[in-house]
Amino acid sequence: MGIKRLRFWLSSLTGQVIMVALLALVLIQLVGIQIYRMEREETLGLVNSRFTLQRLISVTRLLNQAPPALHNEILRASRSETLRLNINNSRPTSNERSARFEHIVRSKLGYPKQRAIHINVEHKASRSHHSPRNFPRHRHPSARPDIRLQGGIELNDGRWLSFTSLTDSDIPGWSAKAVLSFIVLAALLAGLMIWLLQRTTRPLNELALQAERLGRGDKPEPINESGPREIRDTLSAFNRMQNRLDRFVSDRTHMLAAISHDLRTPITTLQLRCEFLPDGEDKQKIQQSLKLMEQMLNATLQFAREDGLAEPINNLDLTSLLQSVCDDLQDNGHSVVLTAQDTILYRGRSTALRRALQNLLDNGVKYGDKVETSLSATHEQIQINIRDFGPGIADDQLAEVFKPFIRLDSARNVEGGSIGLGLAIARTLIHQHGGQLLLSNHPQGGLLAQIFLPR
Repeated sequence: MGIKRLRFWLSSLTGQVIMVALLALVLIQLVGIQIYRMEREETLGLVNSRFTLQRLISVTRLLNQAPPALHNEILRASRSETLRLNINNSRPTSNERSARFEHIVRSKLGYPKQRAIHINVEHKASRSHHSPRNFPRHRHPSARPDIRLQGGIELNDGRWLSFTSLTDSDIPGWSAKAVLSFIVLAALLAGLMIWLLQRTTRPLNELALQAERLGRGDKPEPINESGPREIRDTLSAFNRMQNRLDRFVSDRTHMLAAISHDLRTPITTLQLRCEFLPDGEDKQKIQQSLKLMEQMLNATLQFAREDGLAEPINNLDLTSLLQSVCDDLQDNGHSVVLTAQDTILYRGRSTALRRALQNLLDNGVKYGDKVETSLSATHEQIQINIRDFGPGIADDQLAEVFKPFIRLDSARNVEGGSIGLGLAIARTLIHQHGGQLLLSNHPQGGLLAQIFLPR
């Protein structure tokens, strides 16, 4: 369950934006630390070099003024963790000399050009795990010596003061304090992002819920237009679309009811005039046609009136509803078998669903003598299967039977009163609940009607 919830959260807009923000934060933090390390190393190297030059000038002056017997004491007192000093008789070898630093030392000491000074500068740190000879051994174990300046200065007695300047590579890493500050910063960032995204996505969730209700035939209230400007524009467009659809369906239903009602008057007039015709085959056919027209108008008018009632959506026990329809048919002497779970709750219109199920079961017992019905449910949908044991319908006519006033005389003989609106009405009512009605011929004979309703 934890992995599923994590995947569900990562698939949401909030999860994806927060993950991108945290990854960007980590990347910025790493880049910032690396830039800080480079700048710090360069700054420390420059400061250490200038400080080393000042100490070298002071030590050289002391050595030139003190007797040779005190030179070792002066060197011992002048050495430090970052400066190694020795007196040699040989001239130091140098590769890359710094004329700038040599000029600074020569001017401070007042040396003439004949007095030799050799100073080498290493711009890249040459790190080693071992301290050089005569270098103090009490450095931190994790510190690595980093040679910056080395060379020699000629003394008054002809000997050379050789020196090596070092700086510790004490570069900050991911300490406990840094990790804690990063966690606090990430938590604050995630909290602000969650608040902002929930404020943004809450109207979108309401939009998805209202769209689902609208697709199931409900008439929800207009959505409160809140959030950022783009979200408000989307919600406003949805509210306008909802009003237009509702007005379109209402106008169409009222127009259909009005046409059906207005046509009853001329049909009644024709029936009265037909009574004055002489008896015969023509009179009988005209009366049958007028009767069929009257039945079609009555069915259309009834459907339009019931559709205009706008039955509210309520919680209902679908198992009990289907069982009651089957019980009514069994009381009338029909063979109907129901296989269903104990209780399946569903939000829908009780009267509309009952009428759809009644139409399908009536067709089953009318053309198949025996009907088997099953009701099952999963987390995603509810499935109702209605199978009869009749002749079935040709495959190329399975889609035609859903059209209004279509009757298949070859496959199913129409009894009196049948006008071909049962399946059309049933499918319309199922579609109003966001479901689907499919017809197919069962492999063992008969017609199979399958209803799929979303949970």
